[in-house]
Amino acid sequence: MHAGGPFTLSVRGKKAVEVKDVLLGEVWIASGQSNMTYALSGATGAAEEIPAANYPQMRFFTVPKKIALTPQENTLPAAWEVCTPDTAKIFSAVAYYFGRDLHKALNVPIGIILSSWPGSAGEEWTDLNSLRREPVLRPIVQRWEVEPAGVKAFAAEPAEISVEFDDFELLPAAGSAGTPTLFSNFDDGSSRTETGGVWTYNWSEVPNTSFQLVSPGRGGSGYAARVEGRLDGTSSSSFHASFKSDGSPQDLSTFLGIRFWVRGKGSVQFQTLQPTISDWDNYSAEAIRATPEWQEVTIWFKDLRQAGWGVVEPFTANALTGFLINITAPIEGEDRPPSGLYHGMIAPLEKYRIRGAIWYQGESNTGRAEQYRTLLPSMIQGWRKGFDEPDFPFLIVQLPNFGTSPELGNSIWAELRDAQLWTAKTVPNTGLAVTIDVGDPKNLHPPRKAEIGERLALWALGTTYGHKIVYSGPLYDSMKAGENEIRIRFRYTGDGLEAQGGTLKGFSVAGADKKFHWASAYIEGDEVVVSSKEVSAPTAVRYAWANNPDCNLYNKHGLPASPFRTDDWAGASAGKR
Repeated sequence: MHAGGPFTLSVRGKKAVEVKDVLLGEVWIASGQSNMTYALSGATGAAEEIPAANYPQMRFFTVPKKIALTPQENTLPAAWEVCTPDTAKIFSAVAYYFGRDLHKALNVPIGIILSSWPGSAGEEWTDLNSLRREPVLRPIVQRWEVEPAGVKAFAAEPAEISVEFDDFELLPAAGSAGTPTLFSNFDDGSSRTETGGVWTYNWSEVPNTSFQLVSPGRGGSGYAARVEGRLDGTSSSSFHASFKSDGSPQDLSTFLGIRFWVRGKGSVQFQTLQPTISDWDNYSAEAIRATPEWQEVTIWFKDLRQAGWGVVEPFTANALTGFLINITAPIEGEDRPPSGLYHGMIAPLEKYRIRGAIWYQGESNTGRAEQYRTLLPSMIQGWRKGFDEPDFPFLIVQLPNFGTSPELGNSIWAELRDAQLWTAKTVPNTGLAVTIDVGDPKNLHPPRKAEIGERLALWALGTTYGHKIVYSGPLYDSMKAGENEIRIRFRYTGDGLEAQGGTLKGFSVAGADKKFHWASAYIEGDEVVVSSKEVSAPTAVRYAWANNPDCNLYNKHGLPASPFRTDDWAGASAGKR
């Protein structure tokens, strides 16, 4: 059937069923971790893009989070949504831009199935047979097999929680000896706070739980707040207190901390909320486990820390909007099962016909980057077998620049990028969107998502759809060592190479001693010539080999060269399983 629509699908038997507004077109899966989940509303340029996101022939399907120990037939309840400003702003920014560009270029309906999970590791998306088949991947499965029975049970079935809270008090600067200021004790039968705000609960995200006020409270009278129900590994239950009804900040600089009482079954983590933090890396205390008897919990603001995966921001005691208490199931161990997300969020899609997949993941695997050279190809092979499509297009977002860059030191981020490049060069019908120029050294979730989606779409248009365009930046092809220099050749040079901003940067060379030195580099035709006065007989070249490299090699179509190395020497992640 030809692409188009909307159509009406009619099914006639003993009764007739009609499904309206059906489109036929190109469907892609978008998967990975938090940078794939990252919503359009937080992306650079969102204020201009969201009002324009009216594409009736673009549709979104978000796969609900689901961990499973065996392959599932269906997803949890969900539905296709038409691309409108309201639906686009909460959908994946990368997937939106990718779909938008395909829709404009192909003029056919585009469907994007988002199946993504923040913080997930690659092995969670890989089928068990693929993990067991490769010797370097088997330890992943073996670690899970020795997990406590409670952890394994939690992966299959939700666990019960029931946690009560009472008597929240702000501790003044005089310390615990001073007179605390009541913040909330629920004794008036309401969930308001003494500062004019209110306690709220994330009902929609945890439908199998509830929040209510119960009597008596801790002192044998009044009320306490209770959160109870069943939680699985997909979510935490969030109990949120605001200082003011309009959500504006409060100055708490005259207080040193907060004290409250808790009892029940579950784990509890206290967080503060401040306007300068928008990436969920809130200042937090260590999680504690509730006990059957009331226990006093004292949180000193000076002891709170960010987890470190978000943007580092100073603590603003003079501007806090509220507190957040995350409640999770009381389970020993933190590991999720290998293949758990494949079983719960990919396997249910395998009877659906797709054109291909885009993949933005790797941050959680940087510590085992060498292993990723086997893991990612194995995952792709497993997906293709599961979908019964032996070579569907699989397009990879290479990790962007992030963090600090030690002088010519080993870089696990560079090693992970190299594993992604290796996959794109060795696994048929895969592609690579290079993003080494759109990251943020201080932000694990860089907001420049438009370029990423656009570069993925370029690769799809130039390969899957056969458009005559330049769709990739330069990718390392081969090297030739001379007397005191090395010549590097590239694929995808287009109309030629160029150094954006002046002198070519980012190259280093090493001799037989494997010690790298910064190098001079210049472009000669379609080659880059690299040398260093400190290396008389160079044998290896690396480019942009750092967490956050200073590099500027592009082709004349404005597409950046991928970081690369010509050697295969062991790096910082060698042997990590």
